[in-house]
Amino acid sequence: MRARLSDGTTHLFLVGDIFDLWVGGHDFFRLRYKNTVSLISNLKRHGVEIIYFEGNHDLHLQTFWADELGCRVAIGPEYFDLGKFRVRVEHGDEMNPDDRGYLLLRAILRSQLMESIIRFLPGSIIQAIGNKMSRSSRKWTSNAVNARNTNSIVQLIRVHAQKVFQTQNPFDLIVSGHVHVVDDYTWVDKSSGRELRSINLGCWTREQSPCVFVLDDSGGNWVQV
Repeated sequence: MRARLSDGTTHLFLVGDIFDLWVGGHDFFRLRYKNTVSLISNLKRHGVEIIYFEGNHDLHLQTFWADELGCRVAIGPEYFDLGKFRVRVEHGDEMNPDDRGYLLLRAILRSQLMESIIRFLPGSIIQAIGNKMSRSSRKWTSNAVNARNTNSIVQLIRVHAQKVFQTQNPFDLIVSGHVHVVDDYTWVDKSSGRELRSINLGCWTREQSPCVFVLDDSGGNWVQV
């Protein structure tokens, strides 16, 4: 997601799963994705604030993305005042509280112990493990979409958005990713009477017509990439 104000682009939000896999600060990943890193680094040099939210394909990013590249790394939901909007941004992999198996795996992968282990493993080994996990993840996602579970996924996104508005900090707009479904939903919160909007960014694969959401003072729009 990009946030655009009258004087140009000010923020770039990378809402996780930007790469098929990026773990730690290994040179292996820097070289593999050097063209993308170069583009992002160039935006940073031109004054764009870049916030990278860790996903389930990109973990332990602090060493390279924050300490070396100067981006801000987030591991959970954060709130931003962008123009006239209060925006909550998150990866979205904690939307389903009933998926206890994934939440346990998430906690293990993000632990300090796992970070220490990863630091001493060659990047090529991590990539081999990650490739296997990614293939399984893509197969699961494809089966879910083919089984016409899109409606249940969309419902999960929207219920989550309404719940966190009511139980956590208020916002005008919530932006998430993770699940491979594009969704743009507006609703009126009954208790406050406020009109709110939920954006789920969908998938980066070319087969699913990837797009970005550009936020400006008019409320924002989708741009296909």
